[in-house]
Amino acid sequence: MNLKPMHDKIVVKPIVRQKSAIIEVIMDERDNMGTVVAVGPGRKLPNGKREPMPISVGSFVRFGTMGNDEYLKYQEYFEGNERYLIMSWEDVCFEQELA
Repeated sequence: MNLKPMHDKIVVKPIVRQKSAIIEVIMDERDNMGTVVAVGPGRKLPNGKREPMPISVGSFVRFGTMGNDEYLKYQEYFEGNERYLIMSWEDVCFEQELA
């Protein structure tokens, strides 16, 4: 991936949910889970230092979504056939480090 996030941004590769082959289910929910593939250096503080990023590459995250399009907008980024989401780390609800 050739994308390098700036400031407090992270890049997440969303996990694609698979529909059931047995039961037809309406899947109109937005993606809300994924793996962090890139992390920015952190927000610059007034004293010139950077705020440490609480999220690391490789972490499994769940991020917030709402039905309202005005809340938590993510930028989509495509590289080849791969889809990524660019968001602030503050949009993450929780993180789980995968072993």
